[in-house]
Amino acid sequence: MSAVKRLSMELDGWQAAWKQLEAFLDRVEGVADQDAPHVQTVCALLPVFNVIERARRRAVGIALAPALASAPRGEGLPAVSVGSLVGTEGRLPGVEELEFAVGTIGTDSDGQLTGAAVLSSTVTLFAFRDEKHGGEVAVRVPTYDFGPLSASGVVSDAIDAGLFTTDQRKEAAESGVAELGTWTGLRTARRAQLTTTSETVSLSSVLDGLSVSSLSSAFDPVASGAAARKSECLADRNVLLQAKATVEEQGAAPELTDALQRAADSLQASATDYGAVATALQPPRTVIGSVPGLASLKTTLRRADSPGIPGQLSNELTTLDIEAGKGMDEAVAARLAYPDGPLRMLRTLEWSLRFHWVFRQRWFDARNRAALAPLLRQVLKPFCDSLTRVLAGQSTGIPLVGPVLLVKDTPTQATALSVTPTVDLGRVQAGHVAHVGGDRPTLALVLGWEVKGGTPGEKRLRIAPLNVSIATDAKLPGVAGLVRSGAPVDGSAVSVSSQELLDGHSAAGPQADGVVQEVIALGAKLNLLLGQGGGALGLVPPAVAAPYPGQTFKLLPPVEVGATRLFLDGVPSASASGSSKPVQVARPGELLLVRGADDEGTWWQGVAQVDTVDVRTGAAARADDEVTTTPTPLCCGDDEAVVVITLRDLQLPKALVRDVTLRRDFKGFGGPSLATGVMLPIELDPGTANITVQDGGVTKMVLRDPELRAATTVLKSWLGVPT
Repeated sequence: MSAVKRLSMELDGWQAAWKQLEAFLDRVEGVADQDAPHVQTVCALLPVFNVIERARRRAVGIALAPALASAPRGEGLPAVSVGSLVGTEGRLPGVEELEFAVGTIGTDSDGQLTGAAVLSSTVTLFAFRDEKHGGEVAVRVPTYDFGPLSASGVVSDAIDAGLFTTDQRKEAAESGVAELGTWTGLRTARRAQLTTTSETVSLSSVLDGLSVSSLSSAFDPVASGAAARKSECLADRNVLLQAKATVEEQGAAPELTDALQRAADSLQASATDYGAVATALQPPRTVIGSVPGLASLKTTLRRADSPGIPGQLSNELTTLDIEAGKGMDEAVAARLAYPDGPLRMLRTLEWSLRFHWVFRQRWFDARNRAALAPLLRQVLKPFCDSLTRVLAGQSTGIPLVGPVLLVKDTPTQATALSVTPTVDLGRVQAGHVAHVGGDRPTLALVLGWEVKGGTPGEKRLRIAPLNVSIATDAKLPGVAGLVRSGAPVDGSAVSVSSQELLDGHSAAGPQADGVVQEVIALGAKLNLLLGQGGGALGLVPPAVAAPYPGQTFKLLPPVEVGATRLFLDGVPSASASGSSKPVQVARPGELLLVRGADDEGTWWQGVAQVDTVDVRTGAAARADDEVTTTPTPLCCGDDEAVVVITLRDLQLPKALVRDVTLRRDFKGFGGPSLATGVMLPIELDPGTANITVQDGGVTKMVLRDPELRAATTVLKSWLGVPT
């Protein structure tokens, strides 16, 4: 079996392996999407209950401590330790209780259930760097809503004090039906454990204990407390309004959203009353010297602490407590539903992904070293070797013995050469270069051979699309775009000078341009695959002389999707071209990179294939606007010279609107990304480099997906695989 065939089969295996992993990731993402409305509700309502508890503390001087900070998937939250999850009796039940309910239950040395919750640390598996995910998005598991867990650990007695006790788990395992506790029930149980002390008194009670005969300094705690509570009420009002916006978006019941609005209005009134007390107690505090004035102030502060019945929550907050409790119970029950609640399923899938990833990563690494990389080197080495021989003026190396002729007229872009039936093609392999003579000479990149028909049959060399000069001057020999029957096909040496490569045209005349331009095209494709100077595969493509070495050219934006023309921002200095005579910035058939930012600030890098390059006036360029889909930029004056690059192809997913450049700094790709056609995480393909840019002081990744698609198209075409 040929190396090309084995490599094609290997690529099939790699694509299947990545699709399996991608399907796993999509399943995790799909379950996370199912959980999203519920986790949004839970994370929006927990701050609401914190607000209610603060109001309770203002009214009666006692309340549960705030719940753990939470956010959907822990986004933006710092890492936490297992210790921060312990000792929850005096705290509002938070998202940690949901994790205890779906987490693993601990066992002792005898295998008996202990009632302890076992939680696994959060691990970052990899980061995406592709078009689908918009760049560098980290995949972390598990994605706890309280933030990443810094280390695995055990929380003693958490199961039996929570939402899904040991007995409930046993019953669910035996009957398949689970009866879970409710969030509000757990909160009520914790509230019942709170005790009142001499220190847990409301601010209004402190003021009630003072009189006009009290020292002025005795009113200081009331003054500062009232000012602090004013700020607290205003902040809590904003919390309720933010929660209202979130739960409305998730389709909450009108009773809940109305209760949130009324409670927010009630907090505004309390803030006003607290502010009045704080202002009245500012020096010189004349109000405390008047019995009626002090009595009125006490009434205002009692109303601020308890807008309804003294010592109780206001009617508005009581109603909110009820409605928010219903919403929380529904969201928690949906997430924890046994056996297929989305949070339960998500954690199961994340655990599975964690272990699957370890083995898949090992498979990618081992398979790449043992099979993929060696096969890629074996298949691509003849392409590099043949180009090296051509540049050195040596025989191209194709093993053709005796006179071999074309037996059919062959047009440009043909993908086969019919040759002398008696020739032995058995030793011809992909990557060999054939010299096609005649009036319109060129080079043909051979990809294999075949026999069509009966004995002896038509022998054909399968080739990359043939590049035959299409120059039409009547004085030139031959027929434009055609190699005539009888032209020799062999491995004879050709002479291609550095100046011809810089110019992109043959010194022998336009009829021989195909030879020069095929060398340029082959060199550019090898650079696209392997990178200039080589890369992960250990193959170094031969250096083909190029004009303006090392230069990056600014392009006039925008560069639209499917653009047929590019316009340089300024005319490059001929002194920087590296040529002894004026040459253009690019040559026909050459591949160049196009990099820039789209209207959303995302950076892309695609590949353009050059057709022609001309220096024209703005007026002359605009004269072509009617016959091209890419108009001339407005900034080009009628008499201003502009470099116009006409393209054969440009693949970009979005228009580039700023900082657009044309360049030759190819980095190439690692074997795994070439094999799958995906910008794999760097953990799977360290040989494919990340490219970053500084954009407004922010480091951003350049998405290379369009460039990779161009590279895989080249590779598949060379292997004879449909693209």
